[in-house]
Amino acid sequence: MTRVADEAALVLHARPYRETSAIVSLLTAGHGRIAVVAGGARENRRGNWLQPFNRVRASGSGRGGLATLTGCELTRHAWLVGDSLASGFYVAELVSRLLPEHESAPGIFTAACWVLERLEAGDAPEVVLRVFERRLLEELGYGLDFTRDAETGAALEPDRRYVLHPGAGFVAAPVSGRGVAGAVLADIGAERYQSRAARVAARKISRQSLSPLLGPR
Repeated sequence: MTRVADEAALVLHARPYRETSAIVSLLTAGHGRIAVVAGGARENRRGNWLQPFNRVRASGSGRGGLATLTGCELTRHAWLVGDSLASGFYVAELVSRLLPEHESAPGIFTAACWVLERLEAGDAPEVVLRVFERRLLEELGYGLDFTRDAETGAALEPDRRYVLHPGAGFVAAPVSGRGVAGAVLADIGAERYQSRAARVAARKISRQSLSPLLGPR
């Protein structure tokens, strides 16, 4: 049985349900991702509160995969536009696809709230998304070590190039010119994204790491 009592939650998605209600996907601090039916949400102000990226205090209960929302208070209204809005939907989609329902993940809740706040503040999506993706992978148990060779355990050398083996880590590139320089990996590991090389490499690494988890869809 699902029972949520006045818990901090982030709205991921909302879609119409029957004539006046909505099915809302929430990421909660203590219960992970849950789906709730918000009765009459399309007829009252709760419908505005339950828009994607808003933060609420939610209460609900029910058996099976779908609970009934019994209480909701808006705590933070999100204002995202343009690239930041598209990035927000990307964050919500990643969480929805990769985090199973009813699996507590307070670290992912914190990371999702953080990245949406930074997007709202106008920070560059190409930087904050890379930080979020890395934290998401770590919380899911697929974090990468940006300091050591996954095969030898030796510290990465700044001038040597390395390739990623998803699920394992970085190893010395077998072919000259391929891979990413150790110095760039060190920047990514320290979340230093001032250089274009770090930003480009971080995006490629995130895609390589996420692809096996997301599947062909």
